[in-house]
Amino acid sequence: MRLTFPRVLHAEWTKLLSLRSTWFTLGTLAVVTVGLAGAVGYGVHRSVLGGATPPGVPEAIGAGFLPVDFVVLVVGVFGVLQMTGEYGTGSIRSTLTAVPRRWPVVAAKAVAQLAVTVPLMTAVCLGSFLLCQAFLGPDGASLGDPQVPRAIAGAATGLVLTGLLGLGVGTLLRHSAGAITTLVAAMFVGPALLGAALPADRADDIMRFVPTVAAQAMYSVNGTGNPFHTFSPAASAAVLTGWVALLLLAGTLVLRRRDA
Repeated sequence: MRLTFPRVLHAEWTKLLSLRSTWFTLGTLAVVTVGLAGAVGYGVHRSVLGGATPPGVPEAIGAGFLPVDFVVLVVGVFGVLQMTGEYGTGSIRSTLTAVPRRWPVVAAKAVAQLAVTVPLMTAVCLGSFLLCQAFLGPDGASLGDPQVPRAIAGAATGLVLTGLLGLGVGTLLRHSAGAITTLVAAMFVGPALLGAALPADRADDIMRFVPTVAAQAMYSVNGTGNPFHTFSPAASAAVLTGWVALLLLAGTLVLRRRDA
């Protein structure tokens, strides 16, 4: 039987969907994200009833996506484990024996991950927005507001790209603990330290290229919730896509040159 990319993709798709951890992780992520968005909306509504200033449209939109800033790490770890999980069980040897050219394995994992995460993250971000605004009531935003569809698409795309970022890190480093530690440092620890260490006149020029900051800019409206002056949402998406492409390419090149 001749080896073709569709067959490799079918194998990776089967592996991804046959793991109970896939359903548990993504299902829990969806419930937690939407639930937290509702809790945020309820909290903001209660503060307004207590005399706080009602949120404007940008703030109301940002409230719906506040949980994304936290669950994005789960999506990244999910991507890491798509590759490192096989190294942990030793099944990577069988995979690479069946696909000696190796690059189709990374490409197929990326496509399978996209097929799962694109519809799921779109539904999660839409649900998070709607539930948060339902709690905000008249102080909330609506789907008819011009910035809302773009913000929902940006939040979902940021999560999807972060998952691919994790896949690239996992392919590059192979070990789950090391790859997850690197991902956490790159997404949370590093940006916090870098932002505090940079001179004020240089921070904006550098931080806009940081993956986490770029992902946040994709669903931010008028820079709400972001302490740095960032690129436009479209340019920020290009920055994050560039990081994904770089890490996946680096991981593929390393995978081709090392033993399983």
